[in-house]
Amino acid sequence: IKAECPKPRLTLPTPDDIEKWVCDAASSEMIETEATEEVCKLLDLHFGPIPDCDKLLGMLWDKIKAECPKPPATLLKLVALPTPDEVEKWVCEAASSAMIEKEATEEVCELLDEHFGTIPDCEKLVDLLWDKVKAECPKDGRFATLVV
Repeated sequence: IKAECPKPRLTLPTPDDIEKWVCDAASSEMIETEATEEVCKLLDLHFGPIPDCDKLLGMLWDKIKAECPKPPATLLKLVALPTPDEVEKWVCEAASSAMIEKEATEEVCELLDEHFGTIPDCEKLVDLLWDKVKAECPKDGRFATLVV
């Protein structure tokens, strides 16, 4: 009879999968900040203000991160962080791309509009910031290799 039963289409995540998801989320500063803000708002709404709510949740967040597996030391040595020159190169290459500038400007203005309401002349303001970034890039064209 068991052989005649339909096979499940969905497999449940393993404990290792869940641990990875939790640890990935716990290691994200953006998620930590947003989650802390939201949880403190909910606690305040339902229970009233909790002194140092963000600090208490930060300590809880640190305890969760402490339980996550650490990558082997040899792996950490293999993953080299980019040098300041490499970061400058990437930023300047992106800043010199008109297509990236247009898309990034649109995205920034959409996000600002979504979170803070319409900002008059948003595109013009973001373009000014973009120009400031480009002004910091080397003038000798050594980073002008981006092809988009």
